[in-house]
This record gives sequence, C-alpha cells and structure tokens, in this order.
Amino acid sequence: MNIAAAVNRKIDRIPTGRIFGYEEIPEYRDSPDAVLRAVCRLVDRGRLRRLRRGRFYKATRGILGEMRPGDTELLKDALYRNGRRIGYITGPALYNRMGLTTQSPKTITIASKRVPQTNDFGTIRIKFVPSRAPVSESTIELQEILDALRDAKNVPDASVETVINALADRLTKLGVADLRKLQKLAVEYYNAATRALLGLLMTTNEQPVLSMLRDSINPSTRFSISINPDEWPQARDWNIR
Repeated sequence: MNIAAAVNRKIDRIPTGRIFGYEEIPEYRDSPDAVLRAVCRLVDRGRLRRLRRGRFYKATRGILGEMRPGDTELLKDALYRNGRRIGYITGPALYNRMGLTTQSPKTITIASKRVPQTNDFGTIRIKFVPSRAPVSESTIELQEILDALRDAKNVPDASVETVINALADRLTKLGVADLRKLQKLAVEYYNAATRALLGLLMTTNEQPVLSMLRDSINPSTRFSISINPDEWPQARDWNIR
C-alpha cells in the first residue's frame, strides 16, 4: 500500500469533527514529506479542513451547512496531544471555575510549552501562554493554586482578601504529600510574592512549612499585598504588608 492510500485509509477511520495532526498517521514517522503531501491534497480536494498549522478535521455537515469542531473539541486539542496532557486552563476561566470570580471570559487561557499565540475560532478564543512549571497530570491542581496565588491582586471582580481566603480553604483539602509538592513547585518555578503568600496561608492553616520555602524569601524584601493585618496576623512573618 502506498503512502497516499495509507493516509486515506487512516482518514476514513477518524470521526468527523475530531481534530488531529500528522503524528496520528503511522507513516508520518518514516515518510513525513509524503504524508504531508497526501494530507495537503486532501485539503485541496475539500475532504479535510485545516484548522491551523498542522491540525486538521473532517467537517460535519448539518442542516445549516458545514460545521467546524465544537468548543469542547477545540479545548481538548489545546490541552492534550496523543492522549497526554500538554496544557491546563489558567487565568480568568480558571478563577471562575475555582469560584474566585463570577466573570466568564470568552478567551480561555491555556498554560503550556506551546508558542504564545491567540487563536480566534468565532465561538471561543484560545490564548496560549508559557507554563511556569512542566505540565503534568499529577501537578495541575497544584499549579492552578499557585497561578491563582500569583494573580491574587488581579482576579477580576474579586478582592485580594476574598481570593486568599478561598485559596487558604483549598489548601486544607490537600494531603501532606501534595503540600510538600506544592511548596517545591513554588520554590522552583514561582516568584517570591507567590511563595510568601503560600507561606502565609499555610502558616495560618497551621500546616507544616518546609524550610526551603522559608529560606527562599529574602529577609529584606517586602511584599505589598494590601491585606488586613488584623485578619492575617502572621503576614509580617512573611514580609507581607
């Protein structure tokens, strides 16, 4: 079977509306140029549609004509590759899901290793930003918490007090192992203000704080977070004002 026939056979098995790339075609590893040409011919003939560079789909046809992939499929393609997690939702969409804000943005921000860019698909806009730490299924919840702490002063329609109170409560639901992992991620990949806020919340919760987290804060650095010192009496221990 030649490459073009093999590509056609693979395309036949792909459901309409599902986004895919060259990597899903087995022959691509050994004959990338031939696969690329075969796919381009299918696009030229209208059998495939190009969503963006290197990503394609077979259009679904409804009573109103040809339909593009739905928002769920667009997000899935942004978050996974070959079944492996490559990104996670951050920014206002994450803070809405966490209950930190009632705003529901049209633009969904995805943290990943992909080149920063924004894709507008009409019903949804997807913005890619660099992830601060390597993306792993086992650490995404922790990275979400750290992202929210880092943006505590900038969460739409929410005060800093509201945000950190909610995040403090979220920390109480983590086990000891995850708390250790959370602190290590903060020290390795997040800025000093995020680390200080994490330390304050854990201290307030009477959770064990690693020496590496305390030692990562420069004693001469002050962090202006604008929180009520009466409600957070241990803020000064973390140089937070």
